[in-house]
Amino acid sequence: MSFMPLPPELQRLVDEIDDADRRGNQIAASCTDEQFYWCPREGQGWSIAQCLDHLGTMNDVYGKAIKSGIERARQRGSKPRGPVKPGYLGGKFVRSLEPPVKHRSRAPRQGIPAVKKERQIILDQYRAAHDRVRELIADAAAVDASRARFRNPFIPLIRFSIATGLFVIAAHDRRHLWQAEQVRQAPGFPGPSSTVRG
Repeated sequence: MSFMPLPPELQRLVDEIDDADRRGNQIAASCTDEQFYWCPREGQGWSIAQCLDHLGTMNDVYGKAIKSGIERARQRGSKPRGPVKPGYLGGKFVRSLEPPVKHRSRAPRQGIPAVKKERQIILDQYRAAHDRVRELIADAAAVDASRARFRNPFIPLIRFSIATGLFVIAAHDRRHLWQAEQVRQAPGFPGPSSTVRG
């Protein structure tokens, strides 16, 4: 079975999702359970576990909305045309998500991570959501992803292009992986007092 190569912009997104998978797994594998669930800022900040749980949940919710947009575009006969990239406003939003984080924002209700969830469940959901994002990226190659739109599941009045949505996922991954890495640098982060989990 042969596969058509993706347009370069979409292949770059696949590479970024692959990198996010590796980074998330490396961060988790380097942590004891105590470190994985420890919250900075006297318990007010998110733990590494919560950062990864948030990404798995958000990528799943956002991905389902993008999938609906791609399916509608296919039904309307949309065909690929030109480079796959966000528009002007979409591009600004994507750039606003990139680390280092300058402005904190409240997570949507659907994306608030669990206070405590089993490590393996978090990691399985994190990887599974990325698998679905890779499928979306491949599906997006068959439509005009820069013009076809989907309804933002968190702000229903806003409609993003498919391209913007996919770039948002990659930038949002980098934002919270950066946040997870900052947890390890935070004052009071526990030492390696228990067995590191793989």
